[in-house]
Amino acid sequence: MRDTDLYTRILGVEAPWQVSIVEVEMAKREIVVQVERKTGAKLCCPIRGKESPGYDSHRRRWRHLDTCQYKTILDGNVPRVECPEHGVVTTWVPWAEPNSGFTAMFEALVIDWLKEGTTSAVSRLMGLSWNAIDGMMQRAVKRGLARRGEIRACRLGFDETAFKKRHD
Repeated sequence: MRDTDLYTRILGVEAPWQVSIVEVEMAKREIVVQVERKTGAKLCCPIRGKESPGYDSHRRRWRHLDTCQYKTILDGNVPRVECPEHGVVTTWVPWAEPNSGFTAMFEALVIDWLKEGTTSAVSRLMGLSWNAIDGMMQRAVKRGLARRGEIRACRLGFDETAFKKRHD
């Protein structure tokens, strides 16, 4: 099995994306996985979901779960589209949330560790800044609140005797 096939499978990369190159940087103890969109794949506005013309692309990097003792980095060009309604917007990638430098799987691991320890401890263990972990927590809370939906109270009760101190 080729290294690109292996990483395509373990990362769960699906069309229109593909793993093109896997580089091992021994000195940095990193594995850099190049991901790219297949040529000719249609582009859609991430807000309205309709096909839009391409505008340009910019290079992005995401930290993924470590491969053995090597830090794994996904690297790729993310296209932007020119939507007639929303202007120039960046398309989404299936492995990460917008404006995150980490894959969803890596963020899930960090959130699991945060259930067991403090932010400072997780920061030391994972080699991350406090701000990076805080951003992951904020995105996790946002996802949880979106799943929860709106809560409506059917009944509301007050205990007026405990409203103020020394109230009899």
